[in-house]
Amino acid sequence: MTTSTTFQGDFFTRAITAVAILGPILLAIIAGTLPEGMRGDLIVDGHIFIVAFLVTALALRVVYGMGFARARKLLASSPKRSLTA
Repeated sequence: MTTSTTFQGDFFTRAITAVAILGPILLAIIAGTLPEGMRGDLIVDGHIFIVAFLVTALALRVVYGMGFARARKLLASSPKRSLTA
């Protein structure tokens, strides 16, 4: 007897989409509670953090899909060139 489990492959897509949509909204709400001089810095730094998080998550997802061993082997296979002439 085999049991059937559903694969939640689209969970990652949903989570990344939620961060991409809700992150800027929450930043705007939080910035609205701050004094006017600090709002811009929070918005800029917050967006940089959100973009960095999304890029890191997507890069890890690609490496996970490739397999960590294969991705590491691909990274190590790049030719090592000397800078001396």
